[in-house]
Amino acid sequence: MKKKFIENDSIWILASILIFGIFSRIWISQFGFNHDFSMWKYNLELFNNGESFYAFEKYNYSPLWIHILHLLDSIYINLENSEEIYRLKIVIFLTIIDVLIFFCLLKNYSLKIGLIFFLNPISIFITGFHNQFDNSAVLLGFLAMLLYEKNNKEGRIILPLILLGISLCAKHIMFFFPIWLFFKEKNLSKKLLILIVPYSIFFISFAPYLNQLNYIIENVFLYKSQDNGPFWNMFTPYFLHAYIDKKTLFSIFIIILGFLLKNRGLLNIYLLYLLSIVIFSSAIANQYFAIPLIAIAIFWNWKYLIFTILCCIVFILDGDALNIKYFSEFLNWDLRSTRILYHPIIFILLIGFLETLLGKKYLYNNLNKIFKKTKKFIS
Repeated sequence: MKKKFIENDSIWILASILIFGIFSRIWISQFGFNHDFSMWKYNLELFNNGESFYAFEKYNYSPLWIHILHLLDSIYINLENSEEIYRLKIVIFLTIIDVLIFFCLLKNYSLKIGLIFFLNPISIFITGFHNQFDNSAVLLGFLAMLLYEKNNKEGRIILPLILLGISLCAKHIMFFFPIWLFFKEKNLSKKLLILIVPYSIFFISFAPYLNQLNYIIENVFLYKSQDNGPFWNMFTPYFLHAYIDKKTLFSIFIIILGFLLKNRGLLNIYLLYLLSIVIFSSAIANQYFAIPLIAIAIFWNWKYLIFTILCCIVFILDGDALNIKYFSEFLNWDLRSTRILYHPIIFILLIGFLETLLGKKYLYNNLNKIFKKTKKFIS
């Protein structure tokens, strides 16, 4: 009887978490939307009219997302204000992705970790207001690694690699991760599969649009977001950027990091990848802060709490976010202010990453030694 009560109690707790998380995402969607939604709406019009959405230069992904948008748009709901209904369908779709991530964390880790992810204000804001779809790529990557770890001993890795390939199609957040897996895997035939399967799926996804190849190369493969990478601004000399752009620095560094971490556990390197892909990125925008949330939930400490609080400040003040006038006008907040705040956000995420990677004791003992040697040298 007691066991049944506990089970029933757990179900009510779980239901309350889901209801609150889902309601929060739908509620915050009522405060407006990001510029991205306007672009997707226009891209969808081009797609529905048989015109090139790649030529519009505001679509920088594989075709999968535009097909998802088309599918959501085709779901008929007989209500007025079709634009609001269409956006609500996107919010619900992205919320379902968050719910699936929550259940994956619940099953493989704990309710606490799932809770930290699902009720994290960053996740709520990006899904409900910003409507970016990074969570779909993260979920598929997570499922791929869970399956890979489970089936690797039996040699059944094709399905996980297919999922990883679909993750690349959803959004190319995981683009360098097959290289990390390649470094980790010792079996030569598996190494080849790790590179061939995911990248083949990604490149084949563009096959129906080969008549737009020039636009695809320019707006997907050669696309450069804002060149504002805070890590590179803080830790590399300015003159270096005149010879090597930040995107190249980022790509080289991420590949080297994957080689250095090859002896870590599989799920561990996946989580470290999610953190590093944001910390060392050559460009940062608000939606990027949702990418490492699985890792942050699992490795949770007070640095990640500060990271979350700083991100919330950006979401409240930034012109591409909630932009609450009372606060933004009082602080005279503008785009430059947001770009400045990105630096402490990335810095605190870097500290959390290094603690996770090296351990607190090792990290701070070595930092203390470096500080003492620097002080002695200056003296």
